[in-house]
Amino acid sequence: MQKEIKIGTRASELALVQTKLVIAALEKEHPGLRCTVCPIKTAGDARTDLPLQEVNKATGTQDKGVFIAALEEALAGGRVDCAVHSLKDMPGQSDARFALAAYMPREERGDVLVLKPGARMDYPTIATGSVRRAHFMRCYRSGRCRIVPTRGNVQTRLRKLLENDEVDATLLARAGLNRLGYTGHTLTMDGQTLHLVDLSEDSFMPALGQGTIVVETRADDTAMQQLLAPINDEHAATEARCERAFLALLGADCSIPVGGYATVQGKALMFRAIYFTPEGRPIRLTRRGFASDPEGVARQAYEDLRARLD
Repeated sequence: MQKEIKIGTRASELALVQTKLVIAALEKEHPGLRCTVCPIKTAGDARTDLPLQEVNKATGTQDKGVFIAALEEALAGGRVDCAVHSLKDMPGQSDARFALAAYMPREERGDVLVLKPGARMDYPTIATGSVRRAHFMRCYRSGRCRIVPTRGNVQTRLRKLLENDEVDATLLARAGLNRLGYTGHTLTMDGQTLHLVDLSEDSFMPALGQGTIVVETRADDTAMQQLLAPINDEHAATEARCERAFLALLGADCSIPVGGYATVQGKALMFRAIYFTPEGRPIRLTRRGFASDPEGVARQAYEDLRARLD
């Protein structure tokens, strides 16, 4: 067994917290293992001046996830032994050079509406850089809101919310807030109290993969995959396989407004999703099948969607 490994991660506070969770799980399974954290700046972190769907074109990362391309480059070059990602940042189609070796137990997967003091809720201005969240919020509020773009890590977006008098609220993942210690319904930043409203995951479906941390290795590195195997959560892995298969069938990236989640229910698997047409029409899908065939459940949902689009 390897006694020392290098772990690649984004350099944001949340990414580092998530990497610490992976390290804690590894050290529990492998006493004496030494883990070196290697923070890496990604295109998505560097180009916060652009909408996410435009970063690939501007940075030449092609169809890669803007938050993972630099990490995979370090992995391919042998500068790190594995890389920690938020699963929702990863494209549905995997690069054959790499393998997703371990999925951590899933956190809460829903979104949170973060309201600042004095927020105008009759017709709020909501900041988000997510195409999915923008479509959902317009649908959720029957058009009674204004959407403006924002980018940055959790703390940056919270500070932007407080500093911009024109903005009333923003949207964040509950999983990230929980991991940063913001577990309640309020949080205090710069002396001001923000209110957190948890949104129903059925009415306001999360990003596919949201709430799950995944560890990626080189495809031929069986030693690293064996080292990671004991920390893999089977339920999280099954749900992820279904959600990623649906993404892959769609050919979806961050410019496609789609959300959903899979849930393991004993030997069964339920998958729910929503897809917004170019005209903004929401199509909701629910499929059930065997947990032993998550890709099959995703395929059924995709075929259902294709039939309803024709």
